[in-house]
Amino acid sequence: MTDDELAVVVSEAGQEVSALRCPEFARTDRGWERCHRDEHNPDVRHHVRDRSWSTAGNTPRLRLGQPCTQACVWPDQVVKYRGRLSRPA
Repeated sequence: MTDDELAVVVSEAGQEVSALRCPEFARTDRGWERCHRDEHNPDVRHHVRDRSWSTAGNTPRLRLGQPCTQACVWPDQVVKYRGRLSRPA
């Protein structure tokens, strides 16, 4: 998936609405992972797999064990660290 692809969302009125993916990334064991959600209010937590975080107040406030919700409409997007997906074991 590329950064400029759009998600198709159906509103409550049944109309198709397209939105850009949230631009926030989180560093994980796999690499830099992009937030699963469409663009959202800065007060709403960002989300990747089982982690969520807030960038409000200049601190990440990471929470682990946060399952995806219906707000997570995007598949995983991972950017490798310097050519590899994870640290060697």
